[in-house]
Amino acid sequence: MRQEPIPVVVSFPLTEQTRATIEGASPLVRILDYPTERIAPGAFRPPPTDEQADILAQAEVLFGSHLDPIAVHEAAPNLKWFQVLTAGLDELIEQGILKKDFTITTMSGVGAVPIAEYCMGVMVMLEKDLHETMRDQVEHRWNFHFAGQLKGKTCGVVGLGAIGRELAIRARAFGMRVVATRRSAEAGDTDPDVDVLLPSSELPQLLAESDYVNLCVPLTPDTDGMIGADELALMKPEASIVNIARATVIDTDALLEALRAGRIAGAALDVHDPEPLPEDSPFWDMPNVIVTPHRSGSIHGYFDRAAEFFAENLQRYVRGEPLANVVGRERGY
Repeated sequence: MRQEPIPVVVSFPLTEQTRATIEGASPLVRILDYPTERIAPGAFRPPPTDEQADILAQAEVLFGSHLDPIAVHEAAPNLKWFQVLTAGLDELIEQGILKKDFTITTMSGVGAVPIAEYCMGVMVMLEKDLHETMRDQVEHRWNFHFAGQLKGKTCGVVGLGAIGRELAIRARAFGMRVVATRRSAEAGDTDPDVDVLLPSSELPQLLAESDYVNLCVPLTPDTDGMIGADELALMKPEASIVNIARATVIDTDALLEALRAGRIAGAALDVHDPEPLPEDSPFWDMPNVIVTPHRSGSIHGYFDRAAEFFAENLQRYVRGEPLANVVGRERGY
């Protein structure tokens, strides 16, 4: 059992509640006073100041954001564990964080329920044409027309992780058939929360059968660009795609062409490249597209939940137990 104090740096502003939650994990936890300011959502933080670097030099544990530059981690030579505030590490991976020798853990699963609810919400919107109805309301148009229903439709879940599983459970509650892929699945495997489980190599089958394709995969070399023109061509003309993963999982030009040509029915996009989505992007004005500003996992109280998860991991750290959500260097998540 650990006995000596654990110096912890939190690189984003703390509330009294989140500080109390983290300090309550163990009497050994010592949160170092790290001067920082709130930044705009999605904005990158600058490199650490001299004052911040002096404090980072004392840190054994860092609780920070994927929007911190890797210079923050490089200023912490004694760092043994980095807990990231989100489920993804994309920007830091590009800067080489996986080559560092400290343990990295993510918040995977903390936002699974709200993101799954987002996917269900946009599927309902697309099925009921509610996105078009809202445009009609803005223009004061009384435009009655019939719509479809999700019951009996097939929900494709590309990536049966924490988010994908929560989505599968909700989709089945709506009477949908669920087909999912999972990286570790092998031919013939089953799962209680889906109707059909496929290995990732069988993505074409999922695309061909699904009325809604939900991309729930982490961004890795294997998933970057996984949906291109050939994959979109496998989808039904009446099918739609939902992306809550990362923008580059889909070839943007191929998606635009498929939507414009009517080769697929619609899309809901919560992730974009670049972000914010430029004002001149054609996606804004496409009647068959729902655009949201990377907010599917954003819920009231997220920082409180994140602090609770970190505190639980801190307790494991003190006890010398394996941490939750350790990033695998080879797979990148």
